[in-house]
Amino acid sequence: MIRAQHRLWADIIFQPYLTRLFKKHFHEIQLLGESPEIPDHLPLLLLPNHSTWWDGFFVYLLNKRIFHRTAYLMMLETQLTKYKFFRKIGAYSIEPENRRGVIESLEYTVGLLNREMSLVSVFPQGQLLPWHTRPLGYKRGVEWILQKYGKPVMLLPLAIRTEFLGEKCPSVFFLFGDATPFNAETFQGMDWLEETETALLDDLASKILHQEAGQNLLR
Repeated sequence: MIRAQHRLWADIIFQPYLTRLFKKHFHEIQLLGESPEIPDHLPLLLLPNHSTWWDGFFVYLLNKRIFHRTAYLMMLETQLTKYKFFRKIGAYSIEPENRRGVIESLEYTVGLLNREMSLVSVFPQGQLLPWHTRPLGYKRGVEWILQKYGKPVMLLPLAIRTEFLGEKCPSVFFLFGDATPFNAETFQGMDWLEETETALLDDLASKILHQEAGQNLLR
């Protein structure tokens, strides 16, 4: 697997570049609802749906605007091999077709949770799927991570959706679920987590339909 290798110079280069990229390709990026409160002493496991090529960049943006933690993102090894720069800003790899490689990546994820003020983002769907896909098709990785970690982790579901709403470029919308501390004993299972994310996506769709105002993260 390819491990993350954070470098300050990479962040200095990447942040303004990504801001320009977002402003070029999106009309707005809106956070609907409230930002969650995350205790500093607990690691954060951020769990978005995965329906666009941009999702990893969205996680990067949310961390810079809201969480201000050392962020890590699991991505496919085929992609990280092509874009090796991303490891300098916290990306690490997984090979879904390689069982031994999957275990190595999950064990590495457990190690990341032990680091101070860490944010680790994984996509429980394990692949890119349209946002309206039902069921979401969650894999078992999150459950495995919690069992191996053995200590409380803040789990935070995240719904992401892009929509063309009368502008040339699409708008992006985020909605956080409830941030909840779980360990292996208190976690309610992957079926519950998938149901929670499904309801969150439906809630986000309703908020977009009713034109709820949010925080524009591009300002």
